[in-house]
Amino acid sequence: MMVHGFDMYRVFHSAPGDLEKEMDACRAAIGDVNETAAMPEKILLVSVGLVNDEQISSHRAAVADNIRQCSYFVQVFEDDWGPRNLFRKMFLLALECREDSGLPMREAVVFLKSAPKETDPQILAYRKELEESPAVRVLYFEKPEDLKTQLIEIGAGWVAAIQASARPETAGATTA
Repeated sequence: MMVHGFDMYRVFHSAPGDLEKEMDACRAAIGDVNETAAMPEKILLVSVGLVNDEQISSHRAAVADNIRQCSYFVQVFEDDWGPRNLFRKMFLLALECREDSGLPMREAVVFLKSAPKETDPQILAYRKELEESPAVRVLYFEKPEDLKTQLIEIGAGWVAAIQASARPETAGATTA
């Protein structure tokens, strides 16, 4: 194994349904943060997530283990929680992990895609629940580029917080 000297922090990206462009924007944002802010400080944000919705059903235990190993969780939402609401369960697991001081989870962030024509009462109620939750940072976007810009800013903030922490190895970092 090659030793590279970087402290690594895993970032789980979650987005059900047809939000592939948004997931690409998330990965690109983390890549930009790594290039401009993290890597010069010997920090690496590592993107983790599902390739498609079917993986959440067929590999649920592995997905949950991955979430438990992450320092950050990014949930992108528009109008669907995916098969059997499993993406919602992943999100709730991330919140539980954040509350467990023995796990590395530091923050869960929700990005809500603009849905001005949405009329489904269940979807509107859940969006409102997220918006009113004091424990979750909720941001809004219309286009994937907007999401990317906002996530770059958040990621840079994560890097700054990691740098400021007295002992990053006790806050979920792994050095390999």
